[in-house]
Amino acid sequence: MEIDNRIWVLDYVDKDEMHFYRKTDTYFSGKTASQDVDLVELPAIGQTLIVNGELQSAANDEYIYHEALVHPACLLNSKLEDVLIIGGGEGATLREVVKYSSVRSVTMVDIDKELVSLFSQTLNSWHKGSFQDKRAKLVFQDGRKFLEKTQEKYDVIILDLPTYFAEKSKASDPIQNLYSKQFYSICSSHLKKGGLLVTQASELTPLDWNGHALIRRTLARNFRSVISYSGFVPSFYTNWGFLLASQEMDLEKIGSSKIDALISKKRIGPKLSFFDGLTFVGMRSLSKELRKNISKKGNIILDDPSVIAPLKKN
Repeated sequence: MEIDNRIWVLDYVDKDEMHFYRKTDTYFSGKTASQDVDLVELPAIGQTLIVNGELQSAANDEYIYHEALVHPACLLNSKLEDVLIIGGGEGATLREVVKYSSVRSVTMVDIDKELVSLFSQTLNSWHKGSFQDKRAKLVFQDGRKFLEKTQEKYDVIILDLPTYFAEKSKASDPIQNLYSKQFYSICSSHLKKGGLLVTQASELTPLDWNGHALIRRTLARNFRSVISYSGFVPSFYTNWGFLLASQEMDLEKIGSSKIDALISKKRIGPKLSFFDGLTFVGMRSLSKELRKNISKKGNIILDDPSVIAPLKKN
């Protein structure tokens, strides 16, 4: 079958799976110093951001991903004054953080200044002016290098990064160093007491869980409590996984009533379209086989993918 790429956008998942979307308009198509960027209109899912050929975010459902990423960690932190975002160039993660009146500073670190500048001008429906919030500070630098140099500590660290693919990993890839055991150790050292870390963590389905499990095992080498949760993102055509981590809190004990009480206390309920206590319980309710699979022992991610870490002893 011959595909006209002037009309159709191909979202390539892997060699066995791909999705097609009809395209009716192109708002931007170009390159920054490090990435290919397309902003297009796809009637099925709305204005859509494509980075390096991968569907990144769609206007009609991006709130699902971003509310799921941000709010569990932000609600569970009792102070929530200082927040760090690594990645999140389109500004939607920042948008969710600045909904909290307790936040006094939020630092967003992204390596691609050109991309963030483009998004700030063209993706208002994503960032909704959050780049201009007086509490927001933008830093254009590699996220790991930023953490290695700063002395600051944070109540919440949010990792909104490109997806990690183990089969493509190599030591020279910056993404490798943003998912490794060594990086998570650095993150842990920059959390205040009671701080939480959250990261997007690949697909999480009965047929595709290995990538999530790999990140989960790696996080568990640095944090005492790590939980998985997932939500269906229509534009991704799959359940997307997230990981929440803490040194002090037993995250397994967090129920719907706790989440709803915090939403009420922090007066954020009217600002949320997707997330609440019952939603969180649903996102945490993984199937029996999935819970078993992501709990299996296995390798973890290191700075150098050629080095195999020893299995953790129970």
